[in-house]
Amino acid sequence: MPREGAGGRGRKRGPDPAATAAGRRRATQQLRALAHPLRLRLLEAFAQGRRTTMQAAALLGEPPTRLYHHVNALERAGVLKLVDTRQVRGTTEKYFELASRRIGHLRGEHITGATRASIGAITATLFDEARAELHAAMADGKKLEPRTAPIALRALLTLPPSEVPRVRRRLLAMLKTIKNQYGSKSKKSSKARDGSALQWALTLAFAPTLIRGK
Repeated sequence: MPREGAGGRGRKRGPDPAATAAGRRRATQQLRALAHPLRLRLLEAFAQGRRTTMQAAALLGEPPTRLYHHVNALERAGVLKLVDTRQVRGTTEKYFELASRRIGHLRGEHITGATRASIGAITATLFDEARAELHAAMADGKKLEPRTAPIALRALLTLPPSEVPRVRRRLLAMLKTIKNQYGSKSKKSSKARDGSALQWALTLAFAPTLIRGK
């Protein structure tokens, strides 16, 4: 959705990238590049700040040789961008970060069958990760203290079509507020990097159920 400028009314908006042919091609390329579990993990690693492939490998517990191809693919798709290079002991260290905080944005009418398959693969990976994290947390008795235990919730809402955009906006606003306070680049996150803080994942789905109401 296009954002209004700081000046409010009267200021011209720039073209919506999702509405241009070049923007649609780039978004489709990004979604296809991300339809791989390891690349989604790389996306999260680089979202925390600029780093090299070696540093990302150490963070993910993967051999660097397994990641170079995937990092290059994400760079070609415009998901990552090269921001710095340094010469260290005869080798060149390349530092990457996210090219944009908005990735793979397409309007519904521009989603093709191939793109839908990529979105399906990404969604499956996200919720597979959430399930694995919940199972691991349940197996760890230390994380089951009532006030800090992991949460898995499902609520059924009955919404007329006119209310769906409003609920969607409220959910996105809530997530943005939480992310601004506790995201990897927030002040609270920086203060918590003393070895005592744990990284928590928040995965959300808001979609119509398969059982349609009359």
